[in-house]
Amino acid sequence: MKKILIHSSSLDQPTLSTYTHLSQNAESTLESTLQVMNELVRWMVKSGIGYVEFSAALRSLFYNEAIKELEYLNQKKTDSSVSLLSGLNRRDVSALRVENGGDHQIIPATYMDVLSSSVPARVVALWIHQDLSNILPISGEENSFEYLVKQISTEKHPRSILLELKRIGVIVEDGENVILQTNSFTPSPEMDEIKQLFTAHIVSHLAAGIHNIIEKDNKFLEQALFANELTSASVEQLKKTSMKLWNEMSKQVLAEALEYCKQDEGRKDAVFNFRLGVFQHDIQENK
Repeated sequence: MKKILIHSSSLDQPTLSTYTHLSQNAESTLESTLQVMNELVRWMVKSGIGYVEFSAALRSLFYNEAIKELEYLNQKKTDSSVSLLSGLNRRDVSALRVENGGDHQIIPATYMDVLSSSVPARVVALWIHQDLSNILPISGEENSFEYLVKQISTEKHPRSILLELKRIGVIVEDGENVILQTNSFTPSPEMDEIKQLFTAHIVSHLAAGIHNIIEKDNKFLEQALFANELTSASVEQLKKTSMKLWNEMSKQVLAEALEYCKQDEGRKDAVFNFRLGVFQHDIQENK
C-alpha cells in the first residue's frame, strides 16, 4: 500500500491510540526501544561487542537514571528505591553505593572495564602482557594461540575465538599462524570524530523526541517525511532535491546562528546550545 506520511513526536499529530495505563505505556515504550536497538545492536555486533559486555555497561546507566528520577521526584535515594526504579538487584545497588562512599550519586560509566571482561579481549590482553611475538602458531603446547585461549577459558573453543578476533580485524590468519594487528589498538582520530559527531546527532534527536513524548509540550521540532512504492530513479531525484534544500537552509540558519553568537557573546544567560539536523535513508522493501 502506497504511503506518504509525516512522522513526528509532537502530540498534535494523529496517533493510533492514547495510552492511559502504565503497564501498556511501559510495554509500548519497550517495543519502541527494541526497534531503535535493532540498529545499535547491529553496530555493536559488527564492532565485536556482545550481550555480556553491553548488559554490564548498562548497569551504570540504569543506576544513574534511577537516581535522576528520584531526585526529580524529590524522594529519598535508598537501596530499595534505586533497585525498584532501575531493575538492578539490591546487592548490586548496595555495592554501587559503597563504591560511591556510602551515598547514591551519579557515577561515571566504566566502559573499558566492561570491554576487557570478554574472552576475546582477555586473550589479546594476555598475548600482549606476556610480551609474545605478534606472530603465533595456531596450535601448540606453549606460546600458541590455542594455549593462550585455554589459559583464559576452557569453555570457549580456540577456533571460535580466532574467528571472532579475525572478524573484527584484531588478528589475521596466515597459514598455520595468526598475526596480531597492532594497528587495531591505535586510535583513529578521524573515525573517532565521526563516531562522536554521529553520537551527538542521534542523542539530540532522541532527546528531542523523548522530551516531546514525556513532557507533552511539543517543545522541539522532530518530524520526518516518508514515502514508499518508489523506483530507484525517483529515490535518486528525491535525494538531489533533499540535498539542494538542505544546502540552502543550512547556509541560512548558519549565517543567522553566527550573528546570534556575536550578539550573545559574554552574556551571563548565554548558556544554551542549538542543534539542527537532517537525515535521509532509503531501503528496498521486502515484497
